[in-house]
Amino acid sequence: MSGSPHNQAVPVSLIRRAFSVPTLVSLALAGAFLAFLATRFHVDLAATWRYVAASNPWFLASALLVYYTTFPFRGARWRLLMRNILGRGTALPGVGYFGQLLLLGWFANSVSWFRLGDAYRAYLYSSEQGVSFTRTIGTIMAERFLDTILVALLLLVATLLLISRGQGASWPVLGTALGLLALVVAVLLAMGRARGWLLQRLPRRLSEYYQQFHEGSLGSLRQIPAATLWGGLGWLAEVGRLYLVVHALGLELGLPLVIFLALANSLLTLVPTPGGLGAVESGMVVLVVQLSPLTTTNAAALVVVDRAISYLSITAFGALLFLARQGVGRRCLGPPEAGEPKPLEPR
Repeated sequence: MSGSPHNQAVPVSLIRRAFSVPTLVSLALAGAFLAFLATRFHVDLAATWRYVAASNPWFLASALLVYYTTFPFRGARWRLLMRNILGRGTALPGVGYFGQLLLLGWFANSVSWFRLGDAYRAYLYSSEQGVSFTRTIGTIMAERFLDTILVALLLLVATLLLISRGQGASWPVLGTALGLLALVVAVLLAMGRARGWLLQRLPRRLSEYYQQFHEGSLGSLRQIPAATLWGGLGWLAEVGRLYLVVHALGLELGLPLVIFLALANSLLTLVPTPGGLGAVESGMVVLVVQLSPLTTTNAAALVVVDRAISYLSITAFGALLFLARQGVGRRCLGPPEAGEPKPLEPR
């Protein structure tokens, strides 16, 4: 399995995509964003670095550890979604395996544009576990549905808390989240209603693919309370990361604002640059300055440290995991549960 030419094509494609012209162009645009940030807001780079250098290392280490718990939490959710479509009698790898693929997907997102990582981890799972790619990508779409609903609701709660405390909130951020929520609801309703119509009119091959995608996306949306719990813990890990970074720098931001900023950060990563590079940094500095009493230098220091954890560490650890899996033939590091046969799925 791991030694086939077909399986080796994707790592080569990922490396090529990481150094492709579109990715390099998007990195140049990200650099322009950062240059604009430094000049437009008159960021004192020397003072920013002094804040960063004086940060508490124990809080930083805690922020890193808390942040990386998001992978087992999200891995448990993805495993649950796969269990929903494959059945309880199907052998599945452990949560650690799913967490590894998630880290590899986030790594791919950090070095390529337009979120290649989602397709990459779907391909890895499909090729290594014998499950159809379209059904697997459907479960990732289900993840996106659940995440959009959670982010929109949490942003709404955070906004209400900020207003009740007499603080401001960024209405464009909340509006974007609610707009995405409305889009998700519309897509779910359309997929539910149009399934039969599409299956009758699509060519046979496309009809089979759509049926598998439909099973992966809507068919996996069972056991919603458990899936919501694991997803909520994943987002709590991201909020915890930012909260600990704030304390590491000795800054003062209320918890509702930290929640709001952490979720706004996730929306900014949707900008089609590698990992949202450039857009996240500039957008977060603007939001921090607008919504808090912190200075531009404080805000820049906060963003630099937070992105060192949420972007640079993902790039570094993801690259190490990527290379390690290539070195061992990308064999499955999470064996199926003992005593359960693994059924073959149509590709």
